Amino acid sequence: MGLKLFNWKKTKLSSQEAPPPKRLLIPFSNTPDDREALRFACEMAQVFDAHLTVLCFVETPRSIGLESCPANRLHEGELAAVVAREIAEEIGVTDIETLVRPVHHCGYAIVEATEEHQTDLLFITARYRSGRIHPTLDDTVKVVLRKARCQVWLYGAPQEGD
Repeated sequence: MGLKLFNWKKTKLSSQEAPPPKRLLIPFSNTPDDREALRFACEMAQVFDAHLTVLCFVETPRSIGLESCPANRLHEGELAAVVAREIAEEIGVTDIETLVRPVHHCGYAIVEATEEHQTDLLFITARYRSGRIHPTLDDTVKVVLRKARCQVWLYGAPQEGD
């Protein structure tokens, strides 16, 4: 796994060191890559003595209203939140918040959550789609990189052939 840091904010004094992040955020869907990224985010939260928010989104079709999301889908999000809390406890992080929300598009929901929680640093697992020639990042990651106003750390496994 590797990390890449993206920061679209332009500072006037680039030589001036940025303050350490105090609010970290990570979307979590309980995949092996997400569990590894969450462990790393928990360790970073300990290092920075920061608050960690874990988002467990339940993606629903646009034909279904967010308020009428099926209970079994919300239960999947709750199970992911339980796993996230267990990982945080295992590492020793106490300042953690887990949120389960139904959404129509995860990318835009992540961007809204970064603004809502005044996030300094966002961790996101890089997911790829098969392209004609090369694999490309999925739409969620593209939206987050384009719209998020905080630093974004992409966490991803090297593709075969790298």
